Amino acid sequence: MSNPVLNERAVESFRANEGSFEVMTISGVVLKTVFLFLILLTAASYTFSLIVNGFLDKASMLGTVGAIGGFIVAMIIIFARNSKILAPLTMLYSCLEGLFIGGVSALFAAKGGIALVGQAVLATLATLFAMLFLYSARIIKCTEKFKSAIIIATFAVLVVYLTTFVISLFNPTSSSLLMGATPFGIGFSAVVCLIAAFNLIVDFHIIESAKNMGLDKGFEWYGGFSLMVTLVWLYIEFLKLLSKLNSRN
Repeated sequence: MSNPVLNERAVESFRANEGSFEVMTISGVVLKTVFLFLILLTAASYTFSLIVNGFLDKASMLGTVGAIGGFIVAMIIIFARNSKILAPLTMLYSCLEGLFIGGVSALFAAKGGIALVGQAVLATLATLFAMLFLYSARIIKCTEKFKSAIIIATFAVLVVYLTTFVISLFNPTSSSLLMGATPFGIGFSAVVCLIAAFNLIVDFHIIESAKNMGLDKGFEWYGGFSLMVTLVWLYIEFLKLLSKLNSRN
């Protein structure tokens, strides 16, 4: 699948580990996703407030811990997929990712104003509900061709980011065309936001398929975690896009 967190292997592992009489529900995934989002929002608000109040060193340390720790915990969740430890691990991931997001948000707010962060949050939530409506109404159908296209597009974005990062190590100004507030850079960010949004459609499809297969209730935490990964990516991309647009005003 396009989202490396939520794919057929993840679904199969939960089917293979079935042993509980309780099966997952869509409402269960929704509630756990909201809970994880609130944890992330609380942690992000803390880091953000530290930067606003001048505690830059502490905020920087927490942001770094959040970025590295969040990645490590995410890898443990992805490869372990043990339903007995999913709840605490996904909560820890949300907390760490919140520390990272808070620092990133403050940096963007310092350049484009605090309104930029609010706009990115609203854009992310609006996209989430829009994609959920489009999927529920079957206006966008998650066919095999659709999933394949999202896989290729997501992989292409990853390659572009990695290539740009490597090149920037030798020539720092080389990334200005793509990452700067140029028409091309703005267009690239808009396309990436669209790709991230379509990843939500794939996530919804996998979660619905898991529900139809009657997987273990532990998958609710995994489904919530996978949605958080996509939403964090989408939020950061919206921050980049809005920052570029604001800098041209």
